[in-house]
Amino acid sequence: MNQLRTLCVMGTFDNQANQEIHRIKDTLKMHGIATDEYEPHITFGIYTELNDEDLLQWIDKIAKQQKSIKINFNHFGFFTDARLCFLAPCSSWDLLELHSNIHKKYDECCTDKGCLFSLKQNSWTPHMSIASIGPGQEQKILSILWETFSPFTAEIAKLKITSSDMSKAVGAFELKK
Repeated sequence: MNQLRTLCVMGTFDNQANQEIHRIKDTLKMHGIATDEYEPHITFGIYTELNDEDLLQWIDKIAKQQKSIKINFNHFGFFTDARLCFLAPCSSWDLLELHSNIHKKYDECCTDKGCLFSLKQNSWTPHMSIASIGPGQEQKILSILWETFSPFTAEIAKLKITSSDMSKAVGAFELKK
């Protein structure tokens, strides 16, 4: 096990939502804003010092019991300490319950990123990062999003596990319809 390696559990979306997210990112790029190049997703947890196979088995078990979740991205915001702009869904019991179920096991390994995703820290903010902003770009991105952002729905259709040392997913699990 690589001590420096991290594993990320994320929820990915249906094609229609992905198209809307790419439209938003393309608009930001046209205005000189550096966008997040990751697949559109919500991060449920980032884990260190955890064996791939253990996490794969756990997430597979959860996915087999979990129905896809409809969410409504209805606002945007900033994490000021990291200069990240994000889109966020309104919270729903289904979304919070999925996060809780994922963390019932291995929450003690969810220590990366200042425990932003840990269940025990009680500070998870469901979000999807879309851009890193430089100093002085706050007003620009706010103006763009204010003019172009409209709330949209997405369906969390899959759970994926990625690794900090691999370019492809370690595992992907379809949720039930």
